[in-house]
Amino acid sequence: MMGKALIKNAQFMIGSTFFFSVLAASFFYTIFFQDHIPVAELTYDQNGDILARPPYSPVEHPPFGTDNVSQDLFFLLLVGAKYTLGIALVIALARFVLSFLLGVGMQLYAAPILKKVKPLLEGFFYFPAPLLAYLILSYVLMRDLFMDSDFSTTFTERMVFEVIVLIMIGVPITMTTIAREVELLQEKEFITSAKVLGGSRFHMLMKHLMPYFKPQLFIIFIREIILVLLLLAHLGILNILFGGAAIEEDIFGNSVFVSLSNEWSGLIGNNLKFLFTTYYWIPLVPIICFTVTILALKMMVQGFQEASAHASKKGMVVRKEKKSLEEYDQKKIDDRSFKARKKGDFSLVREFKMEDVDEVKGVHIWNKNN
Repeated sequence: MMGKALIKNAQFMIGSTFFFSVLAASFFYTIFFQDHIPVAELTYDQNGDILARPPYSPVEHPPFGTDNVSQDLFFLLLVGAKYTLGIALVIALARFVLSFLLGVGMQLYAAPILKKVKPLLEGFFYFPAPLLAYLILSYVLMRDLFMDSDFSTTFTERMVFEVIVLIMIGVPITMTTIAREVELLQEKEFITSAKVLGGSRFHMLMKHLMPYFKPQLFIIFIREIILVLLLLAHLGILNILFGGAAIEEDIFGNSVFVSLSNEWSGLIGNNLKFLFTTYYWIPLVPIICFTVTILALKMMVQGFQEASAHASKKGMVVRKEKKSLEEYDQKKIDDRSFKARKKGDFSLVREFKMEDVDEVKGVHIWNKNN
């Protein structure tokens, strides 16, 4: 029922289709075209004079123009999408799983310990995550480049290190949020009743907490993806580029940072200086892509909430109708059973359930003996 409601919800379908289509297209381009990025050339007239030179605007070189090193921005964004969206999914999923296990586990099995460490964990709500990530990552992703003109670590090592750091930064906040949700659910009357009847903590989690908690978990997961994307964007502005950066010369002979992964936040950070120049489209295009992606995720959250509310409302109506039908059928059975007992004719109870027939026979035998 919930799946049908999601399919019928336009916001959820539009948001999810955009997100996963961009991610799939990026992997497709990597597999079949090996991340080839076209480079724009100088434009000459018939006499061999230069008419135009990169960076080209979106009008001159559709659809998105080129950057300051003549690379096509459309293909840069396409290649970098798998890093931006893929890494956001991986980090958000790892955060979510760790936070769920720690939050639920500690709330159910170690609530006194969680109560003592909660003030420390809540401190992460007030400390800027981008600043904390910058302090940890800057040495690995920037210092080598400035000191030795080359990295002492491989691209994979830097990527794994950054992923681990970004995961651990977000776990305390998400863990506290999930633990608070479990704590609120534990105050419900049906949980108290389950405790009185001797239900174990695991039984309460699987049979009583999870049915109420599942919709909220999905929303928390999507919001984690949004938070990771925003964190990556902030780090890009601080020149903390995913996987590091290389120094190259642009067409003007200036030394510039170039992202090794073409990840979107790196494209923003590298080219932010062009925002208020005549080449404003270079940072603006990845900024728009970031914004549209986050809006798509927000549409997924909004659509899921609407579909969940619709499914719950429809479920309540179905349960109410089913209850009314069961009450009507029971009344009908009781009326026919009473008439059958009165006449002593059991041919009318052939359609009854076995327990109903046994009950009628028992009454008849009792009446006969008395």
